[in-house]
Amino acid sequence: MKKSDIPVVCIIYAIGIVFLIMTLQLPEAAQIYPTVLVSALILVNTLYLISAFLRYRQNHHIEDDYPIIFKGFLPLQFFGVFVAIALYLVLMYFFGYYISTVLYLGGSLLFLKVPMKYNLMTVVVMAVMVAVVFSYFLKVPLPTGLLFG
Repeated sequence: MKKSDIPVVCIIYAIGIVFLIMTLQLPEAAQIYPTVLVSALILVNTLYLISAFLRYRQNHHIEDDYPIIFKGFLPLQFFGVFVAIALYLVLMYFFGYYISTVLYLGGSLLFLKVPMKYNLMTVVVMAVMVAVVFSYFLKVPLPTGLLFG
């Protein structure tokens, strides 16, 4: 077992519960796919927790993996992306999902110094994939924003 196992498992459970609550607020026809994904996330997380406890029961050893995890940690990148996520949520409120996602993804990749051709490929592929999968195939309603809704 590692020191980081319990906090990570708790965070994943919290994310799963929040997503499950949000999923249950969708129209009934749009709930199936997200519910399956969230349920799978919670199941896999539970299996990981069980395996971590079994490893601990075998050797009664907790490995301090924090120095390994945080080796090479770049605070500017971490907090820059964290601020970008907060800005993304604000942009989504006003401009909706598609515009804010293109701006967030393109801006984040520029901030992380991803080469421009990969940046553009990522933004275009993600926009097309989300439009086809969520809007046309699954009919999941995406936020339209204050300006366009």
